[in-house]
Amino acid sequence: MLLDDLKSDVTAALAGELRSAVLWQYSVVDDGHGNEVPGYDTSYPCEGVRGSYDAQYAGQSGIPRTDAKIELLVGTLAATPKALDKVYIDGAWWIVVNIAIDPASVMWVLQCSITSAAP
Repeated sequence: MLLDDLKSDVTAALAGELRSAVLWQYSVVDDGHGNEVPGYDTSYPCEGVRGSYDAQYAGQSGIPRTDAKIELLVGTLAATPKALDKVYIDGAWWIVVNIAIDPASVMWVLQCSITSAAP
C-alpha cells in the first residue's frame, strides 16, 4: 500500500534526525501491599519534536496556551500513547492530555500539559 510505503520512507528519512524522547506508559500497579495505585512502570524510547499550538487554533479548541504539541515518530515508538502517559523531551516532563495520529500514520500528535512529576 502507498501509505505503508510512506510510513516506512518517512521513518527512514527522519529516524536519528529528531529529538530523543521517552514515553512512560501510565498503568495501575500493585504497591506491594495489595493496593492498586497509579504508576508508570514501562518506558519506551522514541524520537519526536515538541512545539506549540497556533494561538487561534488553541483558542478555538480550548487548548491552554501552556500546553505543548508533541509529535512522536510512530516508527520509533513500540507502544500506542494514551491519556495520562508521560513524555520526556527537551529536558521537560509532559503528561498526555489528548492523542491523535496524522492521516498517514507517521506521527503521533499529542496534546500535553507540563508536569514537574517524573514517573
